[in-house]
Amino acid sequence: MSDPDAEVRLRACTLSMRDGGLRPEATRALLPLVEAPDARVRGAAAGALAVSPDRTPVVADALVALLGDEDQLVRLEAAYGLALRDGPHTGEAIERVGSLGDGFKDDHRTAMLWSWRWRRRTQATSDDWSP
Repeated sequence: MSDPDAEVRLRACTLSMRDGGLRPEATRALLPLVEAPDARVRGAAAGALAVSPDRTPVVADALVALLGDEDQLVRLEAAYGLALRDGPHTGEAIERVGSLGDGFKDDHRTAMLWSWRWRRRTQATSDDWSP
């Protein structure tokens, strides 16, 4: 996890996943990878952090920072992670992902984003309803 090559560190981190998700040392090693020059590395790091059981602000902040990424898949992974956490930036994150093509119709990440939006709309409607 301390190899100078970002791709090697990424593989070591993701291979270290256990039944409960990423080990804490793997999560710490992934955080710098969200700033890697290669979008594939940033996206993979975001994807691993998204499903990480680590709910600390540092992981959420890393995901929020990726909302401005130029790569749509990186933004999708970040939005997915924020939706899983029901974070305060999730609505913004979904908007930042933008329109996805038909290839994402059955994608678990887009399903989660849709579900998050639906729950919010349903909740807002039920909060406004009065007998």
